[in-house]
Amino acid sequence: MNPQQVRRCTVFHSRGEPVESVLESEPIVREMPYHAPEADRASLRTIMANDVICARADLDLTAVIDLMLSRRIGCIPVVDERRRPIGVITKSDLVQQLDADRLPASALTAHAAEDLMTPVALSLEEHATIAHAAAMMMSEDTHHVLVVSATGALVGVVSAKDIVGWVVTNDVLSVRRDASGSPLEWHPLEG
Repeated sequence: MNPQQVRRCTVFHSRGEPVESVLESEPIVREMPYHAPEADRASLRTIMANDVICARADLDLTAVIDLMLSRRIGCIPVVDERRRPIGVITKSDLVQQLDADRLPASALTAHAAEDLMTPVALSLEEHATIAHAAAMMMSEDTHHVLVVSATGALVGVVSAKDIVGWVVTNDVLSVRRDASGSPLEWHPLEG
């Protein structure tokens, strides 16, 4: 059996015991003719957040947490004095730190951004395409890509949510139509 035809769902019960269900699915058939994706032509500048919240390496971790919560953001780039990215702090980084230390958030007040940041800042130049960002996110297993100018200064951030929103607006709805030519309707799951 082709591995793409097997689907798994693992459900964890009360004390973390996993129960796995395996389902066989129908072969995937491409119903629509292939078209060159618009994402290969659209610049990151069309979807990136231009109002970026950044941190210096010495910013207190409680301030980082406050910024993420008050601004409702999932990552904060850490930049040097020339605004070049040197790392990034994500909500996942915070959760992993809390789990590793088994500490309440209040116990992290002595740490600075540099203590928690991932010291790699995945970035693309601002003229890269949305397809480039999506490919980087998939290959690097990340939800954010930093966008830099030709000089390496941070100019924006693109999130997976930004890409999904763009795809729904530009590719999916413009291509997926019913037999009458009308856009397909969205139906919420019942139950």
